[in-house]
Amino acid sequence: RMATSASSISGGSTLDVQTLASQLVAAERAPLDAQIKRETAGVKTTLSALGTLKSALSTFQAVVDNMSMLADFQVRSAMSSKPEVFSASAGSGAVPGTYGIEVRQLAAAHSIASGAYAGGSAALVGSGRVALSVGDSAFSIDVTADMTLAQMRDAVNNAQGNTGVSATIVQSTAGARLVLAARDTGAANTLSVSVANAAGGLDSLAYTSAAPGSYTQLTAAQDAIVRVAAFEQTSASNTITGAIDGVTLNLAAADVGMAHTLTIANDTDTVRKRIDAFVSTYNAMQTAISGLRAYNATTKEGGPLLGDSMLLGLESRMRRGLTDAVAGLSGNHTSLAALGITTGANGNLIVDDTKLSAAIEGDFEGVARLFGKTGGVGFRLQDALDDALSMNGGIAVRTRALLEQQDRLADRQDVVDARMQSQLARYVRQFTTLDTLLSTLDTTSAYLDTQLDSLSNMMKRGK
Repeated sequence: RMATSASSISGGSTLDVQTLASQLVAAERAPLDAQIKRETAGVKTTLSALGTLKSALSTFQAVVDNMSMLADFQVRSAMSSKPEVFSASAGSGAVPGTYGIEVRQLAAAHSIASGAYAGGSAALVGSGRVALSVGDSAFSIDVTADMTLAQMRDAVNNAQGNTGVSATIVQSTAGARLVLAARDTGAANTLSVSVANAAGGLDSLAYTSAAPGSYTQLTAAQDAIVRVAAFEQTSASNTITGAIDGVTLNLAAADVGMAHTLTIANDTDTVRKRIDAFVSTYNAMQTAISGLRAYNATTKEGGPLLGDSMLLGLESRMRRGLTDAVAGLSGNHTSLAALGITTGANGNLIVDDTKLSAAIEGDFEGVARLFGKTGGVGFRLQDALDDALSMNGGIAVRTRALLEQQDRLADRQDVVDARMQSQLARYVRQFTTLDTLLSTLDTTSAYLDTQLDSLSNMMKRGK
């Protein structure tokens, strides 16, 4: 961290002051730097290990979250024998069975077209106030004498309070026609148009079902009519939710006199896929954990979380959640092992496909309760994972502590750097003083040598 130099302090120096001082400081700081480096590396390794653990747990948690309630397993399939007439979807409340569905009439939205305007979209429509209503919704627009058919269309569509009417213009050989359509289907959503203070022909745009005036009805407002198991049901929409508990019918076409079959069944394929995902993500999590606590006998090196009490506690809780029988269940399926899901020697789950498929097909509700009831496998594992991954869970608490330790180590390094810089300056001062003293002694020695030589020569001449 500190620059070194081989330069001396003065031309007559006998010591390389900077080098000597730097070497002493380097020797003094080496053990301090090494200790901080070791501790920093340990913190980083543990932080990385906790990140790996958190990622593996979070992935498994996302799967378990979809398997911790009864409704997660009480999934139903809905199959129509005539999809072009109707389709359906079923929720957890639907009861498996077959139903005859006859679609006698589709719901339709009311639409009407005005008489033709030979001048096209630019034709003037007159002046006055036009009130439009559909169902329980009503609004008004003011029509000025210079308003064109196109401008009137825009005024309708943009009017404040318009929640139920759409206006368009359709061109024909006779001219442009204003088409008004209810946005919602159903017999109750019938259009009406009234005109007040009409001038310039605006009164021709008035409409009621009893007095259509110049309008042509394009589509009548009508409810859907469907027979379910020979019982009639009407709906303002082609999406019907009340005919069969837990089932939504989506009507596509009328087919009067023909009853087509709707089959509601347990969705065994979806449940099997969820259990397969449960097993695979658990095994991926277990593999990650095994690597964190592994020990290599050859290299005599352990994983970053070898012997870690937090990890041991979490594994123990997860293992109990997996293997313990679920209290309060009757029947043959009270544990994962009864479904054919067992734990191998390496901690991974092993699935007996034949046994699991037979359990799902033969005891669909029992499998649902095993995972989703309060105290069930999914419930217990979700509880354990939520605790581990919470803001006050072991991983978060440990991570925060390590980050704080990392900051303290950085502060310690700064202190060492500052102290060594001060020490370098002190050594330089000391060695410079010594170097100056040595230079002085050299000068004095040389002077004395000269004087002694002179004295010796004088004594020789005296003889």
